[in-house]
Amino acid sequence: MGKKKKLGAPREAYNPYYGKFKDESQMAQKPFFTWIFVVPGAVIGLLVGLRVQDVGLGLIFGAIMGIAIGTLLDKWLEKRKEKKDAE
Repeated sequence: MGKKKKLGAPREAYNPYYGKFKDESQMAQKPFFTWIFVVPGAVIGLLVGLRVQDVGLGLIFGAIMGIAIGTLLDKWLEKRKEKKDAE
């Protein structure tokens, strides 16, 4: 027979390198650049897709990379603003 499950509070996330950590959302509060960078990413993906002869996959990949870059930029700007407000 198997072990009985322990009832109680849910486990906190644990990272063996850094210990316990708070799960921070990767999405910015106001995603402005996230949606602006979709179009340039898709255009670059289209050009790459034409080069490797797979236009659909290039468009999708470019749009996803545009969203990723825009999200990183929005999150960086948000952290920078929080840091300035704290000072």
